Amino acid sequence: MKKRALWKDIFREIRHTKARFISIFAIIMLGVSFFSGIKSAGPDMLDTAGTFYQETRLMDLKVQTSYGLTEDNIDLLSDVPGIDEVQPGYSADVFSGNNALILKVHSYDSDKPLNQYSMIEGRLPEDSGEIVLDDKLAGKYALGDKITFSGAGTDAELSNNFETLNYTVVGFVRSPQFIEKSTRGTSGIGKGTADAFAAIPESDFKLPVYTEAYLSFKDTTGVKAYSPEYEGLIEQHTKAVEQAMSSVPEARLAEMRAEGEKELSSGRGKVAAAEKQLADLKRQPEGVQQEQAANMKAIADGLVSAKAELAAGEQKLAELGLPKVYVTDRSANPGYAEYKDNADRLSAIASAFPVFFFLIAALVSLTTMTRMVEEHRLQIGTLKALGYGNRDIMAKFLVYGTLASLTASVAGLALGFTMFPTIIYNAYSSLYNLPDLIKSFYPSYSIISIIVALICTTLTAWIAARVELRSNASVLMRPKAPKSGQRILLERVTFVWKRLSFVQKVTARNLFRYKQRMFMTVFGVAGCTALILTGFGLKDSIGSIAPQQFGTIMKYDALVALHEDASADVRDAYEQLITGESTITGSLSVAQETMKAHSSAVNDQDVHMFIPASVDAISDYVELRDRVSGEKRTLSDEGAIISEKLAKLYGLEPGDQLNVVDKDNETFKIKVAGITENYVMHYVYMTPVYYSSIFGQEPAFNTELLNYTMHDKAWEDKFGEKLTANEGVAAVSFSSSVGTAFDDTMKSMDVVTLVLIVSAAALAFVVLYNLTNINVSERIRELSTIKVLGFYDKEVTLYIYRENMLLSLLGIVAGSGLGIILHSFVLNTAELDATMFAPIIKWPSYVYAALLTLLFSGIVMAFMHIKLKRIHMIEALKSVE
Repeated sequence: MKKRALWKDIFREIRHTKARFISIFAIIMLGVSFFSGIKSAGPDMLDTAGTFYQETRLMDLKVQTSYGLTEDNIDLLSDVPGIDEVQPGYSADVFSGNNALILKVHSYDSDKPLNQYSMIEGRLPEDSGEIVLDDKLAGKYALGDKITFSGAGTDAELSNNFETLNYTVVGFVRSPQFIEKSTRGTSGIGKGTADAFAAIPESDFKLPVYTEAYLSFKDTTGVKAYSPEYEGLIEQHTKAVEQAMSSVPEARLAEMRAEGEKELSSGRGKVAAAEKQLADLKRQPEGVQQEQAANMKAIADGLVSAKAELAAGEQKLAELGLPKVYVTDRSANPGYAEYKDNADRLSAIASAFPVFFFLIAALVSLTTMTRMVEEHRLQIGTLKALGYGNRDIMAKFLVYGTLASLTASVAGLALGFTMFPTIIYNAYSSLYNLPDLIKSFYPSYSIISIIVALICTTLTAWIAARVELRSNASVLMRPKAPKSGQRILLERVTFVWKRLSFVQKVTARNLFRYKQRMFMTVFGVAGCTALILTGFGLKDSIGSIAPQQFGTIMKYDALVALHEDASADVRDAYEQLITGESTITGSLSVAQETMKAHSSAVNDQDVHMFIPASVDAISDYVELRDRVSGEKRTLSDEGAIISEKLAKLYGLEPGDQLNVVDKDNETFKIKVAGITENYVMHYVYMTPVYYSSIFGQEPAFNTELLNYTMHDKAWEDKFGEKLTANEGVAAVSFSSSVGTAFDDTMKSMDVVTLVLIVSAAALAFVVLYNLTNINVSERIRELSTIKVLGFYDKEVTLYIYRENMLLSLLGIVAGSGLGIILHSFVLNTAELDATMFAPIIKWPSYVYAALLTLLFSGIVMAFMHIKLKRIHMIEALKSVE
């Protein structure tokens, strides 16, 4: 009977205090949904991509050499331990007819399993002359359209690569190799970057050797992409493949030279035959020579041409160097690594932001449950007097809190695991070509959420009830003695106190009389303001990276990577091209080399060595300065200047040493002479003299930085085509396109920050409503009294809200300071090893955070005004208290 009565009492309590139950439910639901949603978004994104890679059988490694791959090379790869599939193929860069689009054309064979295409429209190519296009070209082409290939050279040269140059579009596809929508990798023709990919039947390629081979391994089949286990396996397999291919360069060079000598022997034979034929004609009588004059001229012209071809062939053979072998993993595919970076940023934010979110929820829940227990003081005393035990009396409050937290947790988990990841993933879908999000249930996050929710309500109810139950029944059945009135600190400042009106004095006394409520309101408002400000601050920090890195710090307009083994003639042609462009205002030769920074306590980091040929000219191309003071940094022969994030990761200060490891695993110690502002990747700047003193060799200037006045994309595309047409140019990168691409990636974080801001704003509303509701409930007799005394409804509302507005303003000020600390903490947590967020909050963000908090405070006041108008004065005054 007792249990039945208890449950009836609990449900009666819920019915009578719907506003309180709903407010507890709302604040816990918000906290749980936010925590579970943000926490699951990153893993859901990685799981979706990993499943997509498994379904389409994305390769594990890609092998290329500068002279192509022969059947013997493919056999070598097939013998690598643990190999599952070796899929050789062809690819070539071409122009697409009159559109001047650069297509990266791949071979397609239905019998080859790796890198399968996802069909968007149409079908895959089956016969010669059929082509499927990247689905990003669906707006430019339609099924059945004709495409003609053209190249940087003549059509005759292009015909040596393809069976036909005319193709019919039969479908549009997506490839797991190109998950990023905007980028399709580099190109050896045109402006240096590909616009789209395409696939044709493998039989339509006429190349003598394979251009690449894709590999998959048995032990990676069931392992999720991006996981540490997968990365570890790929690192092992990469070393094994590099070892297997170590003898290929010498063998391939010998093979190429043998083929070249064979062709030259044939050419020499043709020259000798032409020379003999011409000599024989010259020995003929003069009359016969006159008759054969035309024939002799043709032979002589042919001989000159044959000798020129022979000389060119001999020079080409002499210039043949060792081919380079490139073994790359999935991270070389456009968008693959960036996608993981974005998911990692979410996971990092999820580890910092929800903690503060839950802290505010717990604080407000504690206040609410404590108030509930205090309201039932008389009932607790009565039940105690009737013989009920402490456990039975406490059960009501525990069940009330548990019901609120469990139902809120279930609703929050359902909302969190479905809504938040979907919103965030849809924001990233503007950047990536991936299937619909795979949403998963995470028991660990669910258990954590429920435990925290129970702590927020059930534990606080237990603590509050336990405090009351320590008193005996007679004490509990008497009204709690009101707090004795005391002079407040402000009263002692007579100069100020005398000038306050009566209402202002009452407001001041009420604020200091209820110090706990004052603290709770200020802290609740401050917490919400801090969360909103952190959201806006994240937007400021992330949005500042691209303009700072690719405008203020990297001042050059273009970066041209050069072939180190280019001939003098090729270099001269390049110099003539640069000097012939009137818009180019300056150029700087730079040696760039990538090494690994190493320390036992930190993960190894890729470090880009940057050695300018002219130390005095570097300030025109790269800004070296201290981020805080803006003081310029100058290169000297006594040490190197390193980027700020690198120094931060390894705990380095000027005078310390940075350990770097080259490709041969040899370690070098670099003295840190200074630290410079930098946001993307790690750089080490040094003079040629210091480089030589550390590495024992002269730097190889393999890069050139360019500055120009014509900042126009059409001009850059044309200029890029001229550069890539030069044999000495390996790649071209324009700062404008790099900055735009990075900015686009960062803009996807805007939705994440918007989710943070909206969630924080919703929390602010619930917190303000809850605290204001408690304030009104605690002072219901006081408000009824002043209403009976003749105060109008608006005056009664203002009586409460003068205090609330003052406390809200104090909370906003405190929240702004707290927001700076929280913003810094979230930035440090969310940063990746290779990036540094700009630690700034712009002044409009402070205004927006304050206005949003005031807006919700005003909305709550409007609701409370309606509630105050409905107060039944006589009933409130009749209550025993």
